[in-house]
Amino acid sequence: MADQSRTLRNSIISLAVFFILLAGLLTGVPGLRSAAERITDADPAWIAAGVVMELLSCLGYVVLFELVFGMLSRRTATRLSLSELAMNSVVSVSGLAGIALGAWVLRGEGLSVERIAKRSVLIFVLTSAVNVTAVIVIGLPMWAGLLPGSRRALITLVPALAALVTIAGVLALATWARRATARRSLEHGRLAVALTALSGGVFEALALIRRRDWKLLGAVAYWLFDNLVLYACLAAFGHAPSFWAVAMAYLVGMLANTIPVPGGFVAVEGGLVGMLLLFGLRPASQVLAAVVIYRAISLWIPALIGSLAFLSLRREIGKPLAPAPG
Repeated sequence: MADQSRTLRNSIISLAVFFILLAGLLTGVPGLRSAAERITDADPAWIAAGVVMELLSCLGYVVLFELVFGMLSRRTATRLSLSELAMNSVVSVSGLAGIALGAWVLRGEGLSVERIAKRSVLIFVLTSAVNVTAVIVIGLPMWAGLLPGSRRALITLVPALAALVTIAGVLALATWARRATARRSLEHGRLAVALTALSGGVFEALALIRRRDWKLLGAVAYWLFDNLVLYACLAAFGHAPSFWAVAMAYLVGMLANTIPVPGGFVAVEGGLVGMLLLFGLRPASQVLAAVVIYRAISLWIPALIGSLAFLSLRREIGKPLAPAPG
Protein backbone atom coordinates (compact mmCIF):
# COMPACT_ATOMS: atom_id res chain seq x y z
CA MET A 1 0.00 0.00 0.00
CA ALA A 2 2.91 2.31 0.71
CA ASP A 3 4.22 1.77 -2.83
CA GLN A 4 0.78 2.38 -4.32
CA SER A 5 0.35 5.53 -2.24
CA ARG A 6 3.74 6.83 -3.37
CA THR A 7 2.91 6.07 -7.01
CA LEU A 8 -0.42 7.90 -6.72
CA ARG A 9 1.25 10.88 -5.09
CA ASN A 10 3.90 11.05 -7.81
CA SER A 11 1.25 10.83 -10.51
CA ILE A 12 -0.76 13.68 -8.99
CA ILE A 13 2.32 15.88 -8.59
CA SER A 14 3.54 15.13 -12.12
CA LEU A 15 0.14 16.01 -13.56
CA ALA A 16 0.19 19.25 -11.57
CA VAL A 17 3.62 20.06 -12.99
CA PHE A 18 2.39 19.44 -16.52
CA PHE A 19 -0.60 21.73 -16.04
CA ILE A 20 1.71 24.42 -14.62
CA LEU A 21 3.77 24.13 -17.81
CA LEU A 22 0.65 24.37 -19.93
CA ALA A 23 -0.78 27.33 -18.00
CA GLY A 24 2.55 29.14 -18.07
CA LEU A 25 2.86 28.57 -21.79
CA LEU A 26 -0.58 30.00 -22.46
CA THR A 27 -0.41 32.95 -20.06
CA GLY A 28 3.27 33.82 -20.27
CA VAL A 29 3.66 34.26 -24.01
CA PRO A 30 4.64 37.91 -24.33
CA GLY A 31 2.32 39.66 -26.75
CA LEU A 32 1.73 36.63 -28.97
CA ARG A 33 -0.82 38.46 -31.16
CA SER A 34 1.49 41.45 -31.39
CA ALA A 35 4.37 39.18 -32.44
CA ALA A 36 2.22 37.62 -35.15
CA GLU A 37 1.36 41.04 -36.53
CA ARG A 38 4.88 42.44 -36.46
CA ILE A 39 6.65 39.34 -37.76
CA THR A 40 5.43 40.19 -41.29
CA ASP A 41 7.95 43.04 -41.32
CA ALA A 42 10.82 40.73 -40.37
CA ASP A 43 13.01 38.63 -42.65
CA PRO A 44 11.72 35.03 -42.33
CA ALA A 45 15.24 33.65 -42.88
CA TRP A 46 16.52 35.41 -39.76
CA ILE A 47 13.52 34.25 -37.73
CA ALA A 48 14.11 30.66 -38.90
CA ALA A 49 17.76 31.04 -37.90
CA GLY A 50 16.57 32.19 -34.48
CA VAL A 51 14.47 29.04 -34.06
CA VAL A 52 17.48 26.89 -34.98
CA MET A 53 19.65 28.80 -32.49
CA GLU A 54 17.11 28.19 -29.72
CA LEU A 55 17.15 24.47 -30.48
CA LEU A 56 20.96 24.53 -30.29
CA SER A 57 20.73 26.36 -26.96
CA CYS A 58 18.48 23.59 -25.62
CA LEU A 59 20.94 21.01 -26.92
CA GLY A 60 23.75 22.77 -25.07
CA TYR A 61 21.86 22.41 -21.79
CA VAL A 62 21.24 18.72 -22.49
CA VAL A 63 24.98 18.15 -23.04
CA LEU A 64 25.85 19.94 -19.80
CA PHE A 65 23.15 18.06 -17.89
CA GLU A 66 24.54 14.72 -19.09
CA LEU A 67 27.95 15.76 -17.78
CA VAL A 68 26.64 16.72 -14.34
CA PHE A 69 24.22 13.81 -13.96
CA GLY A 70 26.39 11.11 -15.45
CA MET A 71 24.74 8.49 -13.24
CA LEU A 72 21.62 8.69 -15.41
CA SER A 73 21.08 6.95 -18.72
CA ARG A 74 21.31 9.26 -21.72
CA ARG A 75 17.59 8.82 -22.43
CA THR A 76 16.59 9.80 -18.90
CA ALA A 77 19.07 12.67 -18.75
CA THR A 78 17.81 14.09 -22.06
CA ARG A 79 14.16 13.97 -21.07
CA LEU A 80 14.77 15.37 -17.60
CA SER A 81 16.98 18.22 -18.86
CA LEU A 82 14.39 19.21 -21.46
CA SER A 83 11.70 19.08 -18.78
CA GLU A 84 13.78 21.45 -16.65
CA LEU A 85 14.09 23.84 -19.59
CA ALA A 86 10.33 23.82 -20.02
CA MET A 87 9.82 24.67 -16.36
CA ASN A 88 12.45 27.42 -16.51
CA SER A 89 10.80 28.95 -19.58
CA VAL A 90 7.41 29.37 -17.90
CA VAL A 91 8.47 29.96 -14.27
CA SER A 92 11.13 32.65 -14.22
CA VAL A 93 13.38 32.34 -11.14
CA SER A 94 16.92 32.16 -12.55
CA GLY A 95 16.65 28.48 -13.40
CA LEU A 96 15.70 27.40 -9.87
CA ALA A 97 12.25 26.16 -10.90
CA GLY A 98 13.77 23.65 -13.30
CA ILE A 99 16.31 22.54 -10.71
CA ALA A 100 13.50 21.98 -8.22
CA LEU A 101 11.61 19.85 -10.75
CA GLY A 102 14.75 17.82 -11.45
CA ALA A 103 15.38 17.32 -7.74
CA TRP A 104 11.86 15.99 -7.21
CA VAL A 105 12.13 13.55 -10.11
CA LEU A 106 15.56 12.30 -9.02
CA ARG A 107 14.43 11.90 -5.42
CA GLY A 108 11.54 9.77 -6.64
CA GLU A 109 14.04 7.56 -8.46
CA GLY A 110 16.06 6.90 -5.34
CA LEU A 111 18.93 9.42 -5.34
CA SER A 112 19.89 10.76 -1.91
CA VAL A 113 19.08 14.33 -0.95
CA GLU A 114 22.78 15.07 -0.48
CA ARG A 115 23.72 13.85 -3.96
CA ILE A 116 20.86 15.70 -5.65
CA ALA A 117 21.68 18.91 -3.79
CA LYS A 118 25.36 18.79 -4.74
CA ARG A 119 24.64 18.07 -8.42
CA SER A 120 21.96 20.78 -8.55
CA VAL A 121 24.38 23.34 -7.13
CA LEU A 122 27.00 22.16 -9.64
CA ILE A 123 24.82 22.71 -12.72
CA PHE A 124 23.58 26.05 -11.37
CA VAL A 125 27.16 27.20 -10.77
CA LEU A 126 28.32 26.12 -14.24
CA THR A 127 25.49 27.88 -16.10
CA SER A 128 25.79 30.99 -13.93
CA ALA A 129 29.58 31.05 -14.34
CA VAL A 130 29.20 31.56 -18.09
CA ASN A 131 26.90 34.56 -17.60
CA VAL A 132 29.09 36.13 -14.91
CA THR A 133 32.30 35.59 -16.88
CA ALA A 134 30.73 36.99 -20.05
CA VAL A 135 29.76 40.19 -18.21
CA ILE A 136 33.42 40.67 -17.25
CA VAL A 137 34.92 39.63 -20.59
CA ILE A 138 32.58 41.92 -22.56
CA GLY A 139 31.89 44.71 -20.05
CA LEU A 140 35.46 45.76 -19.21
CA PRO A 141 36.75 45.97 -22.84
CA MET A 142 33.57 47.77 -23.89
CA TRP A 143 33.98 50.36 -21.13
CA ALA A 144 37.62 50.80 -22.23
CA GLY A 145 36.49 51.37 -25.83
CA LEU A 146 37.97 48.13 -27.17
CA LEU A 147 34.58 46.70 -28.15
CA PRO A 148 31.70 48.50 -29.89
CA GLY A 149 28.68 49.35 -27.78
CA SER A 150 28.54 51.87 -24.96
CA ARG A 151 31.21 53.37 -22.72
CA ARG A 152 28.73 54.26 -19.97
CA ALA A 153 30.20 52.94 -16.75
CA LEU A 154 26.77 52.24 -15.27
CA ILE A 155 25.95 49.59 -17.89
CA THR A 156 29.43 48.23 -18.59
CA LEU A 157 31.96 48.80 -15.81
CA VAL A 158 29.57 48.51 -12.87
CA PRO A 159 28.07 45.14 -13.98
CA ALA A 160 31.60 43.83 -14.68
CA LEU A 161 32.83 44.85 -11.22
CA ALA A 162 29.70 43.38 -9.65
CA ALA A 163 30.43 40.12 -11.47
CA LEU A 164 33.98 40.08 -10.09
CA VAL A 165 32.67 40.65 -6.58
CA THR A 166 30.13 37.86 -7.10
CA ILE A 167 32.84 35.39 -8.12
CA ALA A 168 34.98 36.30 -5.11
CA GLY A 169 31.97 36.11 -2.81
CA VAL A 170 30.90 32.66 -4.05
CA LEU A 171 34.43 31.28 -3.66
CA ALA A 172 34.72 32.73 -0.16
CA LEU A 173 31.31 31.35 0.81
CA ALA A 174 32.17 27.90 -0.55
CA THR A 175 35.46 27.89 1.37
CA TRP A 176 33.67 28.86 4.58
CA ALA A 177 31.02 26.18 3.97
CA ARG A 178 33.69 23.50 3.54
CA ARG A 179 35.29 24.50 6.84
CA ALA A 180 31.93 24.66 8.59
CA THR A 181 30.94 21.16 7.53
CA ALA A 182 34.20 19.83 8.92
CA ARG A 183 33.03 20.76 12.41
CA ARG A 184 31.38 17.96 14.34
CA SER A 185 28.45 20.16 15.32
CA LEU A 186 27.41 20.36 11.66
CA GLU A 187 27.75 16.71 10.66
CA HIS A 188 23.99 16.19 10.37
CA GLY A 189 20.84 18.10 9.55
CA ARG A 190 19.57 20.28 6.73
CA LEU A 191 22.15 22.99 7.31
CA ALA A 192 24.95 20.43 6.92
CA VAL A 193 23.39 19.16 3.68
CA ALA A 194 23.09 22.69 2.31
CA LEU A 195 26.65 23.64 3.21
CA THR A 196 28.05 20.38 1.84
CA ALA A 197 26.13 20.87 -1.41
CA LEU A 198 27.35 24.46 -1.72
CA SER A 199 31.03 23.70 -1.13
CA GLY A 200 30.95 20.45 -3.09
CA GLY A 201 29.13 21.99 -6.06
CA VAL A 202 31.43 25.02 -6.32
CA PHE A 203 34.71 23.12 -5.94
CA GLU A 204 33.62 20.34 -8.29
CA ALA A 205 32.76 23.01 -10.85
CA LEU A 206 36.30 24.36 -10.53
CA ALA A 207 37.69 20.84 -10.93
CA LEU A 208 35.63 20.27 -14.08
CA ILE A 209 36.83 23.56 -15.54
CA ARG A 210 40.45 22.63 -14.83
CA ARG A 211 39.93 19.25 -16.54
CA ARG A 212 38.54 21.05 -19.61
CA ASP A 213 35.89 18.45 -20.29
CA TRP A 214 34.44 19.21 -23.73
CA LYS A 215 30.90 18.87 -22.39
CA LEU A 216 31.45 22.10 -20.49
CA LEU A 217 30.93 23.74 -23.87
CA GLY A 218 27.27 22.88 -23.33
CA ALA A 219 27.08 25.68 -20.74
CA VAL A 220 28.62 28.11 -23.22
CA ALA A 221 26.28 26.96 -26.00
CA TYR A 222 23.26 27.29 -23.68
CA TRP A 223 24.03 31.00 -23.19
CA LEU A 224 25.56 31.85 -26.57
CA PHE A 225 22.88 30.41 -28.83
CA ASP A 226 20.04 31.94 -26.81
CA ASN A 227 21.85 35.26 -27.11
CA LEU A 228 22.12 34.71 -30.88
CA VAL A 229 18.33 34.23 -31.02
CA LEU A 230 17.95 37.82 -29.85
CA TYR A 231 20.61 38.95 -32.34
CA ALA A 232 18.79 37.17 -35.18
CA CYS A 233 15.46 38.77 -34.24
CA LEU A 234 17.06 42.24 -34.28
CA ALA A 235 18.84 41.55 -37.57
CA ALA A 236 15.54 40.39 -39.07
CA PHE A 237 14.46 44.01 -39.37
CA GLY A 238 17.22 44.89 -41.81
CA HIS A 239 20.02 46.30 -39.66
CA ALA A 240 22.45 43.80 -38.14
CA PRO A 241 23.53 45.35 -34.82
CA SER A 242 26.84 44.93 -33.02
CA PHE A 243 27.00 41.46 -31.50
CA TRP A 244 28.84 42.80 -28.45
CA ALA A 245 26.22 45.45 -27.75
CA VAL A 246 23.45 42.84 -28.02
CA ALA A 247 25.37 40.42 -25.80
CA MET A 248 25.96 42.98 -23.04
CA ALA A 249 22.38 44.24 -23.21
CA TYR A 250 21.21 40.62 -23.04
CA LEU A 251 23.35 39.85 -19.98
CA VAL A 252 22.24 42.89 -17.98
CA GLY A 253 18.66 42.95 -19.25
CA MET A 254 18.05 39.28 -18.44
CA LEU A 255 18.61 40.01 -14.74
CA ALA A 256 14.85 40.60 -14.77
CA ASN A 257 14.59 36.82 -15.21
CA THR A 258 14.98 36.51 -11.43
CA ILE A 259 11.47 37.91 -10.92
CA PRO A 260 9.16 34.92 -10.28
CA VAL A 261 6.38 35.54 -12.79
CA PRO A 262 5.12 33.25 -15.59
CA GLY A 263 7.60 33.38 -18.44
CA GLY A 264 9.15 36.53 -16.97
CA PHE A 265 6.16 38.30 -18.56
CA VAL A 266 6.72 42.08 -18.93
CA ALA A 267 9.75 42.10 -16.60
CA VAL A 268 12.14 40.44 -19.04
CA GLU A 269 10.76 42.27 -22.06
CA GLY A 270 11.09 45.61 -20.30
CA GLY A 271 14.61 44.85 -19.14
CA LEU A 272 15.79 43.77 -22.59
CA VAL A 273 14.15 46.65 -24.47
CA GLY A 274 15.50 49.20 -21.99
CA MET A 275 19.05 47.86 -22.15
CA LEU A 276 19.07 47.58 -25.95
CA LEU A 277 17.96 51.21 -26.22
CA LEU A 278 20.67 52.27 -23.76
CA PHE A 279 23.21 50.50 -25.95
CA GLY A 280 22.10 52.62 -28.88
CA LEU A 281 19.87 50.28 -30.87
CA ARG A 282 17.17 52.14 -32.81
CA PRO A 283 14.37 52.62 -33.73
CA ALA A 284 12.56 51.75 -30.54
CA SER A 285 9.56 50.23 -32.36
CA GLN A 286 11.76 47.68 -34.13
CA VAL A 287 13.65 46.89 -30.91
CA LEU A 288 10.34 46.21 -29.18
CA ALA A 289 9.13 44.02 -32.05
CA ALA A 290 12.41 42.07 -32.08
CA VAL A 291 12.26 41.45 -28.32
CA VAL A 292 8.64 40.29 -28.53
CA ILE A 293 9.54 37.82 -31.29
CA TYR A 294 12.65 36.70 -29.37
CA ARG A 295 10.62 36.04 -26.25
CA ALA A 296 8.01 34.11 -28.22
CA ILE A 297 10.76 31.85 -29.63
CA SER A 298 12.67 31.47 -26.36
CA LEU A 299 9.48 30.60 -24.49
CA TRP A 300 7.67 28.38 -26.95
CA ILE A 301 10.55 26.21 -28.20
CA PRO A 302 11.79 24.97 -24.77
CA ALA A 303 8.27 24.78 -23.37
CA LEU A 304 6.90 22.68 -26.21
CA ILE A 305 9.74 20.18 -26.51
CA GLY A 306 10.19 20.11 -22.73
CA SER A 307 6.51 19.45 -22.09
CA LEU A 308 6.59 16.51 -24.50
CA ALA A 309 9.73 15.23 -22.76
CA PHE A 310 8.03 15.53 -19.37
CA LEU A 311 4.96 13.63 -20.59
CA SER A 312 7.29 10.79 -21.54
CA LEU A 313 9.32 11.07 -18.34
CA ARG A 314 6.40 11.15 -15.90
CA ARG A 315 5.51 7.53 -16.65
CA GLU A 316 8.77 6.48 -15.03
CA ILE A 317 8.75 8.78 -12.00
CA GLY A 318 9.10 6.70 -8.86
CA LYS A 319 10.63 3.70 -10.64
CA PRO A 320 14.14 2.52 -9.79
CA LEU A 321 16.87 4.58 -11.41
CA ALA A 322 18.17 3.19 -14.69
CA PRO A 323 21.97 3.56 -14.52
CA ALA A 324 24.01 4.90 -17.39
CA PRO A 325 25.70 2.21 -19.47
CA GLY A 326 29.34 1.59 -18.73
